[in-house]
Order: sequence, then C-alpha cells, then structure tokens
Amino acid sequence: MVTHVRGRKDWNTKFVRSAAAWAPLLEDTAGDDFDYGDVRIGHVDTGYVEHSVFGSWNNQGASEHILVDQGLNAVDPDREVRPTDPVDGGLNPGHGTRIGSVMYGFDPDVLVGIAPRVPVVPYRAVTSVALITAETIGQVADSINHAVEQSFCSVINMSLGARPVFNPFGAFRRAMRKLGKACDNAYENGVIVVGALGNNVHSKATYPGKYWRSICAAGLEPEFEGDRLTAVEMWKPQPEPLDAVDYQHIDVWAPAESIFRAHPKRRSGDVQDDYYPLPDGNGSSYAAATVSGAAAVWLARRARDIEAAYPPDDAWMVVEAFRSLLKTTHQGLPSDSHANNEAGMLDMKALVEADLPDAGTLDFETRLCRDMFG
Repeated sequence: MVTHVRGRKDWNTKFVRSAAAWAPLLEDTAGDDFDYGDVRIGHVDTGYVEHSVFGSWNNQGASEHILVDQGLNAVDPDREVRPTDPVDGGLNPGHGTRIGSVMYGFDPDVLVGIAPRVPVVPYRAVTSVALITAETIGQVADSINHAVEQSFCSVINMSLGARPVFNPFGAFRRAMRKLGKACDNAYENGVIVVGALGNNVHSKATYPGKYWRSICAAGLEPEFEGDRLTAVEMWKPQPEPLDAVDYQHIDVWAPAESIFRAHPKRRSGDVQDDYYPLPDGNGSSYAAATVSGAAAVWLARRARDIEAAYPPDDAWMVVEAFRSLLKTTHQGLPSDSHANNEAGMLDMKALVEADLPDAGTLDFETRLCRDMFG
C-alpha cells in the first residue's frame, strides 16, 4: 500500500512522513525554533553556498545552524579556509548545497527539508561525488575523522561513493584502507555514517555505503497518475539496478527521483540563489540525505531514551539500534522489489515513535571497514 500523497513538488517528504517526525522538536520550543539538543550532521560533500534555503546569513558569512567555522576545506584551503563551494569547477559544482537543501533546508514558502535547521558541520572534501582518485578518497577520510574527533558530529552524510575494484594496488589501496579506518572509528564512537548505494552505473554498491558498519541508503522513484502517487519503485538508471548479491548491503530505501531542491548558479561572476523549477533531481545521493536527516531527528527525539538504553562504552549500539529500527518500522517494499531485497521503505514517523531495541539484542559488527574492498 502506498502512503497517500498528492502533489509532486514535495512528494519525498510527504512519503517518508518527515513533518510528523520532526514537529515535536518545534513544539517543545513553543514554535520558536527547532531543538535538536547536541545532535549535529557532518555533511561531507562539495561544500556549501550561502543560499536562502538555509536561512539568514550575517555580513561575516555566518549562519545560525550551518557551523561554517567548525568544518574543513580539504580541497582548496588556500582559496578559502571555510568549506565554501565556488560553484565553478569539478564534475558536481553546487552538489553539497543541492543535497543540503533536501536534508536540512528551511524556507517555509519554498522548501522544507527532512531535518529542517538541524545544526550542520559542512565539509568541502570533493569536487566530484564519484571517488576515483586516491587523493580525493583521502580527503573524504580526513573529513570523517575531523567530524568525529573535532566537531563531535552525531551523523555523517556521504552522498558520494567509490566504485568497488578488485585487487587495487598502491596509493589507491592505501586510500581505501584509510577511508575504511575512518568509518571504523565513527562506528566505534557511535556516529551514524549514511552512505549512498550509488547510481548503479556498474551494477555495484559503492563505498562507504557498502561497508557493513555504514548505513546504506538505496533510492526510490515515484509513479504518478496526475498529481496522485500510485506506486514507488526502485530507482534504476538502467534495467537491472544491482548485482543480486549487493542487495544484502541495503539497509533502507528512500526517495531519490523527482526531488525539488535548491540549485545555486554562477551568474556574472557571482553565485546566486535558485531552485529547480521542476522536481527533477535524481540519484541515491538524495536517498542518503533523507536517511541522514531521519537519523538526526531520531537522535534528537529519543535522546534521553538512547542515553538510558545504551552504555557509553558500547557507543556502537546507537548505530545498530538505528539500523534495526529502519528494518522493523518500514512501510513496505518497493513495488518492483527484487527477490533478494529485504530492506523496506523509510517511515520517519514510525521510526521515531518505535520502542528502542533492547541492548542485549544488538550485535557488534565485527567485519571491519578497513579490510573490506572489492
């Protein structure tokens, strides 16, 4: 059964029932602003733009909830210490802002994200979300470590990925091991790393989403009759989206197609605000952003319960509790679900309201990220 949704522009947020999940965060402050407590998202991407979807910016380029001075510019720090995106080069200029608008944007008249106005630490680690060089993979690893150890993020969004390659050698192999160690460190510190399944160009799940210790988000695409949502299918840019064996890595499915979002553009030398006039975004990058936002809302809504249920010395339990709830609170499988697929479609309201799994039922993931590649 498909969740009752009308209207294409914000079908993605309606489908996962995000507003019902985050509404109490606003009500608890008498409608003044969202209260996420100590929750922060580390957003590792191309950086950020001072877009109005994120609220107001002062004359010093500071924002109330985009913590611009706590992140890292690993790409071109000589240009700008802050992780700003110049939107003028690389394969995916402006990608971080597009993804961020869906994940934590809040412009009530235009776009409201999955976790509106959640505190975010931005990272400029890439200019392309396809990780194909050792240098770029190393920059992503450095950003993850910074988010865990210096910015104390609760969730790290990874709307990017490295293609699995068998028997890599030299610098590339060392960089992948570094990335794996960074994800291991996050897991053992109870930080939820959400990775995109990938755009399936090679029919393979991509890293870091493929790591057993990460949360892997796969994409959904809607089917409409007029403005009424009638079905939700697996997002697939080619006839067969995945090798059958790779379905085992998927933890949850979330919207990835026809996503309305911000779109910064460079005009006359300046970066200017813009939105796509039609909801035509696509890619599992948006699925990852949706799940990261859901993780932040869950952590904020259930903070006291989580603290009481899982001891600090076993911080990994927070990650496994989230993974478990994604699988027990879903709203069914995609309409064309593969026989090997056991993951369901995200339901944020059910997620945040469900009883936490007992600590004794959670299993520590012993398969290390740093040893997994191929």
